Amino acid sequence: MRTFCIQTLGCKVNQYESEQIATLLRQRGMVESNATAADLRIVNTCSVTSESASKSRQMIRRAVRLNVLVSQPPASVDLEDFGQEKKGSRVIAMGCWATSNREEAAKMAGVDAVVTHGDDVAKEFSRLLDKWSERESQRFPAVVDRRLLGTVGLPLLDSRHKGHQRAFLKIQDGCDAHCTYCIIPKLRPTVWSKPIEDVIEEARQLVAAGHRELVLTGIFLSAYGQSTALRRRQTGGESKLGELLERLCESVPGLEGLRLSSLEPGDLTPGLLWRLRSLPQVMPHFHLPLQSGSERILRRMNRQYGRDDFLRMVDQIYQAYDRVALTTDIIAGFPGETEEDFADTLAVVERAKFIHVHAFSFSARPGTAAARWEEDFVSPGVSAERVRVLQKRASLHSLEFRTRFVGRKVRVHVEESSDGDVQHGRTGWYFPVYFWSEEKLSGKLMDVMIERVDAERSWGILKSSNTDSNKVTRG
Repeated sequence: MRTFCIQTLGCKVNQYESEQIATLLRQRGMVESNATAADLRIVNTCSVTSESASKSRQMIRRAVRLNVLVSQPPASVDLEDFGQEKKGSRVIAMGCWATSNREEAAKMAGVDAVVTHGDDVAKEFSRLLDKWSERESQRFPAVVDRRLLGTVGLPLLDSRHKGHQRAFLKIQDGCDAHCTYCIIPKLRPTVWSKPIEDVIEEARQLVAAGHRELVLTGIFLSAYGQSTALRRRQTGGESKLGELLERLCESVPGLEGLRLSSLEPGDLTPGLLWRLRSLPQVMPHFHLPLQSGSERILRRMNRQYGRDDFLRMVDQIYQAYDRVALTTDIIAGFPGETEEDFADTLAVVERAKFIHVHAFSFSARPGTAAARWEEDFVSPGVSAERVRVLQKRASLHSLEFRTRFVGRKVRVHVEESSDGDVQHGRTGWYFPVYFWSEEKLSGKLMDVMIERVDAERSWGILKSSNTDSNKVTRG
């Protein structure tokens, strides 16, 4: 067994953990390939909504259907070890859906193994590879930490993330907050934090591999350094997360951009906000999951904040920054949501002026409290219309915000592009800027003068390279 392919659904944490699995497999001498050629196909599933669970099943079935005769091995594999042809591939299902529906996943035709969050993932992968490829496991012994279950024993990342200019760095796992719509606390119940020194080491390796920008991520990011995600039981969370951020910015040469995946009221305290504002590497963009702007619906969701708490946080951010971009998540059509409740949500969106709203219709996830409230379900048509209204409102705020940059020079982190000479990069405020250049600039920091904006895009003129700069300019 020499080649592998990982297909990932879901959040940034899943993407990070897929990179961890890839690192583990490379340590065993395996080579990443496309799905058709892979000896081992891994599907990292998501279960946050019914739709994501359905997509997970579909992706597993596609991986199994690819299990056909491959007449030639990949060019990167030695024919002597590989053989002239092979039959099929092994298929592993892992991740949140595989954890919540282990028996169903195991019974799917063509699935060879299921690895869940309750397993020692590193140990289980090593066991399976030893079982399937005894000769290879002897040649490439795995490095396994057998002390803990879940993904904790997986290796730190030390190479460039395939297809990404910025790298995700998971610093926290687990949640015990039990929002009524969320299944995650049942799948990842143990709250865990990566030690600061390990975070710094991994950050150094990722920056050395070419990632100038890092995104700190976790299941409940502000529980970093805590044994629980329940704020009423937390102590000193602000100082622990703040200490980590300061240490990263001070101790990782070449780190030019740092983002936090999400924060909520109670997370972004005035003290932490002051710390963030004082660190030049921290980008002026915050993702603040609102979910609803209705006080009544927030209580029914069992969120740990109220409408006023959220608005207070937004006001504090705008007081701290001259120009800052806010984005959010909102569930439309939560059980019992009335037109008045939705109007309250729109009012918060208007006050916060989110430049992007990840709005999605409520999806009843079996095993959650909200899935049992069938008598209060909102019709799909009403939910879809509310999603449309939210997205339209955010588009207007995005245009208004980006218009403020016309005639200004901004620094962008250029991303990979397949659109000819039209390239694009992300600003510190996260919105993309498109520009023309015959030279391929992927991975570089460039100065771009924003010339014009429209409803969909911001367009600029390339001014100069900033490959030798030490920090990303806030603007």
